[in-house]
Amino acid sequence: MSVAPDDGNLLYFSGQGRNVLISSPDDAEGPYVVTREQLKLFADYSHILRNKSPRARPSTPLGYEFFAHAFNSEGLHSSASYIDDQGMVVSTKAAMELADIVGEEEDAVVSLPTTRMQEVEKMVWHTALSASRQREKMEMRRAGQRKEKNFGRKQVQKLNKKGLGRVRKEADLPTTYGAGSSAITEENIEDEMTIVA
Repeated sequence: MSVAPDDGNLLYFSGQGRNVLISSPDDAEGPYVVTREQLKLFADYSHILRNKSPRARPSTPLGYEFFAHAFNSEGLHSSASYIDDQGMVVSTKAAMELADIVGEEEDAVVSLPTTRMQEVEKMVWHTALSASRQREKMEMRRAGQRKEKNFGRKQVQKLNKKGLGRVRKEADLPTTYGAGSSAITEENIEDEMTIVA
């Protein structure tokens, strides 16, 4: 991270490694180091003050008042919003942008030692192989379930072709005896046996 390209124009902000050093415009307080994440938080809070109702606002980030005072003292084309003594939001210029203070950060390239990279590659391959094996097992289970269903259907079809399926169905169905008698008696059973024999 670097301070904005026109860093010579900034009076109270200066780069310090990957952080920014903010000096007080009044020389009342010593300089403070602020990280890029804190600057992003300050910029977001300034936008929230401009655009949200008082109920929707989060608590003020620690150090925001100091930051807003220093930023607004820079004399830039934009300003940081702040809450005055009467509780009103003050926004005198265009909304501030993080790029007003710091330049664009280059994408960090992650590099690992060779041995560590080999370990990462092994883990990736292991994960890929495990996933493919698991997928194969699931497909085999599904195929087995389909075969079982098909086998059962084929057996029923064979029995129906031979005529045995009707006998089995009739044996499974409850027998009804006339509308008037709902009880099964020994006489009805004997009558049925003689008819069948």
